[in-house]
Amino acid sequence: MLSTVSVIKRKSVRKYDMTPLQDETLNELNEFVGALEPPFAGKFGYKIFSKKEYDVRSGGAFGISAPHYLMFFGDKNDDNVLRNIGYAGELAALKLADMGIGTCWLGGPKSKETLDSSEYVICICFGTPVGELRGSENEAERKKLDEIASNYNDEQKEMLRYVRLAPSARNLQPWFFRCGSDRIHVFKVKTGGLMSKLALFKVLQKIDIGIAISHFSFVKFTIENDPQDDKGMQYECTLKF
Repeated sequence: MLSTVSVIKRKSVRKYDMTPLQDETLNELNEFVGALEPPFAGKFGYKIFSKKEYDVRSGGAFGISAPHYLMFFGDKNDDNVLRNIGYAGELAALKLADMGIGTCWLGGPKSKETLDSSEYVICICFGTPVGELRGSENEAERKKLDEIASNYNDEQKEMLRYVRLAPSARNLQPWFFRCGSDRIHVFKVKTGGLMSKLALFKVLQKIDIGIAISHFSFVKFTIENDPQDDKGMQYECTLKF
């Protein structure tokens, strides 16, 4: 069961103590990810690399050096695979946050590494953070709740409090949640401009949806397909509680 404390603690860490983590910690993470049952029908692979084994640096505005990298592999053209990678990867990040370990999603790096013929998709760097993890949800730069959700009751409001803290590429938070009595419809907000036409950007936003859905994991839900129309948004799925 997901700890809401870990949701608050998790933040994107960009500076790490380069001392490798203990093997017991890496084995625990490996077993944790392997035991996850992501909600969508899409298979992916993963592998943990040390910096010594494989050095990945962000291709974005900054480079991040960390002692370890959790790399994900799969079909970039399969939306369910991408959502599942986001879901599993973020739960791994929350698991590590619960252990006091820092993480950061790296969407920019490119890699020729493959796993069972599956191509590299994205990775999470992790290790002992230089500095503290997040101490309060107020430290997170996020949209207001009413900017990402509508029609929520008190119980759903409490769920969305933690979903709101989910990380996303460029912190765009490209999701919207329209609530019903026993369900929440998940949408991806359509993004304009040249960036929205980039293949990598489309991949990252599908991963972002999976990341957001993982933050509902402290309650039980099932995934349903109940297409909804909403101007300026793309329907993704429905969560039934």
